Amino acid sequence: MKYLKRIFESLDKEGSSFKEIDGKLVSNFKFESQTELAQFLLKVAKQADKINHHPDCKIHKGFQLEITLFTHDKNEITELDRQLAHFIDSLKAKE
Repeated sequence: MKYLKRIFESLDKEGSSFKEIDGKLVSNFKFESQTELAQFLLKVAKQADKINHHPDCKIHKGFQLEITLFTHDKNEITELDRQLAHFIDSLKAKE
């Protein structure tokens, strides 16, 4: 568990957009258009397929995307969730 705590601390220090809410990592992203949102989500989906770990995604308010990371079969946040959160944050930072 100490290792997991260090991962969370490093995510916070790096300015992760993901916050732990009700035992899940959650972030909300805003875009200028649905096309921009869809292009971003496609990149996330490709990475998720690559690592075989898929986030829950919700499009709302037209141009907003909420991404929730949680490993359902483990009933907890796992290393794969953290890796995907880091990838998503780095992807958003490139835009």
